Amino acid sequence: MSDPVDATEFRLTMRRVPSPVVVITMGNESEMRGITIGSFTSVSLDPPLISFNVTRSAQSHRLLQETDRFAVHVLGESQVHLANHFAKPHLTGEEQFENVPHQINAYGTPIIDDVTSVLYCVCHDVLPAEDHSLFLGRVVELDDRVDDGAVLYYQSSYRSVGSELRSSLLPPVNSSASGSS
Repeated sequence: MSDPVDATEFRLTMRRVPSPVVVITMGNESEMRGITIGSFTSVSLDPPLISFNVTRSAQSHRLLQETDRFAVHVLGESQVHLANHFAKPHLTGEEQFENVPHQINAYGTPIIDDVTSVLYCVCHDVLPAEDHSLFLGRVVELDDRVDDGAVLYYQSSYRSVGSELRSSLLPPVNSSASGSS
């Protein structure tokens, strides 16, 4: 077996992979929190499942495990300030929502106003992943709002999606090199 991959080298390589940026919120009768996530993805269409991971040491980790519902907020290009804000680990839950327009839904989950979309989720499963936990959520309701682009994280900074690449601009695929017969 080869030597383990160096964590710093792994992090530098993963910075080359653009990832969507969302804010996950959760709450109960005594506490509410939000966290910026760069590991969000869809998992299944039937049933509709999403996933993301959270560092076990994050303040939101405990509350996510205690609550059975959370909301995924898809940010638009004009909402990078929300990604920065909910990425600050030193803020209390009260400080996180102090100047952020939001509503509390019937389940105690804070819902941020004016984001691109909100996916309302029920916890489907939580899987241990070494220093993180992988959360799977079943989407039970969608709220699509005004499309304001998307926020990506790439090379240690927030980015917009950019221009569409047309297939005519890409080199032709060599069928023998791609494994096709």
